[in-house]
This record gives sequence, structure tokens and C-alpha cells, in this order.
Amino acid sequence: MPNLLDNIKKITLIIYVFIFLLSIFVVLQLLSRVDLPIRQISIIGEYQHIDKEQVDLIADEYIKGNFFSLNLDLTRQAFKKLAWVREIAIRKKFPDTLVVTVEEHKPIARWGRIGLVNSHGEIFNAASQEELPSFIGYEPFAKEMTEKFMEMNKILSKELMQVGTITLSERLSWEITTDNQVKVILGKENIIKKLNLFTNNYQNILAELKNRIEYVDLRYKDGFSVKKLKERPITKPKEKNIL
Repeated sequence: MPNLLDNIKKITLIIYVFIFLLSIFVVLQLLSRVDLPIRQISIIGEYQHIDKEQVDLIADEYIKGNFFSLNLDLTRQAFKKLAWVREIAIRKKFPDTLVVTVEEHKPIARWGRIGLVNSHGEIFNAASQEELPSFIGYEPFAKEMTEKFMEMNKILSKELMQVGTITLSERLSWEITTDNQVKVILGKENIIKKLNLFTNNYQNILAELKNRIEYVDLRYKDGFSVKKLKERPITKPKEKNIL
């Protein structure tokens, strides 16, 4: 008798669970057919490169269904295709609004000739007219180059300079050219220490030569060398005798 009662309870529980799940399914089906289209897209966050035409294009091509049936993940992926979008968060706001929170890429440099580098050391493809420093290297090292770039700029700022170009060679040797066209060869090791050596001696040793420097070589253990530009002799034209 107890076993029979237990079985009846189990069967009853299963029936209730089935009815509950079926009810949810029916409600979802009904809601998906309710005519509540997305009529408004609200974009929030700091952005400069996303315009209404781009949003309208995504809305026309990717935002399908109504408020309840819209696939947020697919919509998010559609917004991520915009060149300047780094991260995106999307939520629905009843009854007809899609709220899009945007994080744009913040470019700090150009990556060769193919793209831009953001402040997280990520390479992205977008067009910019902004004057930016250049990174020359290999993609797996983009993040490390970004970190070193930030450190180097702090050091160079002591002498009112910034990195104009930063290069990491195949042999992982570092070289920079400052924004006032001073070429600095740093080598492979202790590059931040070497750059500090450069700035600490800039006023005393280099300032008077800055317009005639081909490069500064810091690949020495406790010092550096400076190569001057070859100065062309100035030849005055011969005076012509006028008869």
C-alpha cells in the first residue's frame, strides 16, 4: 500500500511538472506572436565613430522578430561587425526599445599599414585621419609593444618627447624614433633602464647635438654611443664677372 501511494505521488508530480512546462511553452509561443516590434534603438556610451546610417543598416538586416522573439546574441554579433566597436552590451526595454551600450576602440597608434592599435594592445581595422605613432612588429607582440610604448612615453615626457615609431625586430630587438626625429637603438634587454639612461643624459650630452644625430645606440652595458649626421659642406657659388 505505501508503495502504491508513493507511485501515485510521483506520477502526480510528473504530471504537474509537465503541465507547468507546457504552460510556459504556450505562453512563450503566444508572446512571440504578439505584435511588439522594436521601434527604437538607444545607443549609450562614449563613441565618436558610430552614426545613424550604420545603426539603421544593422536594424534593417539583422534585427528580426519582435520584443520577445528578438535574438540578443545575434544582434550583439551584428553590432560587433562595426569597425570601431570593441565591446557591446544589449538589453531590451519594454515595450519597444533596444538599449545598446557601446565601448569603442581608442586608437593609440597605427599598426604598419594595415590597421590601428587600441589602448588594450589589440589590432583592429579602421580608417582614421588622426596623426598617430607607428608600431612595426609582429601581431603576437602587439600587447607587449603597447605596454612598452606606454612606459616609454612616461620616460620621454621628462624631456618633452614622445614615441613617434616603435619597432620590434624578428630578433626581438627594440628601436624607437622620437617625435622630434631622434633614433634610439635599445637592443633586447633592460630597454626601460636604457631609455632612462638616455633621458637622464639628454640635456647634458645630447641636447646640443639633437639636430645633427643619426642615432643613439644604447646596446652597451653601462653607456651609449652617438653617431652624428654627416654634414655636407656648404659651397658658395662663384661670382661671375660682368663685363
